[in-house]
Amino acid sequence: MMNALVIEDEQLAAERLISLIDQSGEDIQVLEQFDTVRDTVDYLTQHQQNIDILFCDIQLADGLSFSIFEKIKVNTPVVFTTAFDEYSLKAFKVNSVDYLLKPIKQQDLNEALTKYQSIYRDKLEIDLSQLSQFFNQPVSYKERFLVKSGNKYYNKAVEEVTYFSLDNKIVYLHDRETSKKYMTEFTLEELIKNHLDPKQFFRINRQFIVSIDAIAMMKPYPNQRLILQLKHGQLDELVLSREKVSSFKEWFS
Repeated sequence: MMNALVIEDEQLAAERLISLIDQSGEDIQVLEQFDTVRDTVDYLTQHQQNIDILFCDIQLADGLSFSIFEKIKVNTPVVFTTAFDEYSLKAFKVNSVDYLLKPIKQQDLNEALTKYQSIYRDKLEIDLSQLSQFFNQPVSYKERFLVKSGNKYYNKAVEEVTYFSLDNKIVYLHDRETSKKYMTEFTLEELIKNHLDPKQFFRINRQFIVSIDAIAMMKPYPNQRLILQLKHGQLDELVLSREKVSSFKEWFS
């Protein structure tokens, strides 16, 4: 029997996660669920020795969960869960813990638990305070982009961007004020993983990354998708892929 702690500030997400844990086939008992840094720290201070694994969202009701590891030393393996795909978290994959994107799939959770089992059997001690120091290093996102139209180059601030689009293997920046598009030297993957603030931009499908400030509203679309109505740009509406609907709603809220 393994004892787990779920740290999640959204009740529906917590219930779904606990259900996936129950269906994993592993002998795991969720002892407690908390939604704040404060309550988690208070509990772990007294009971960490009874916990085998933590399932921890990154954004909690009173701050980022990394604050937990600043306040107390945590030796318990952690599986982080979040809707935000931050490129720096790739480093997490080489450690004996995991990082799951919402909506979490059963297979991903099972693989994380398999990874945990290897840690548990080898009785490795993980000092997550060091990881928290790594993640709390300032993340530098691009503030401006050098773009091209015809044979001329322009410097566009990130605040001027409505969305990025992929057309014939070229990624374009779409200007908010003029509705013009400009060629960039990046791929959509490079932009979303390395250069754009995930709080500000979301990749809605294979062809578009949209700014949260450019979205006027959203409405249902066939096949359980959503259509986004924009405030600016050459396109009035963009279609959100079905598999991204849940994570988009969480991001947008």
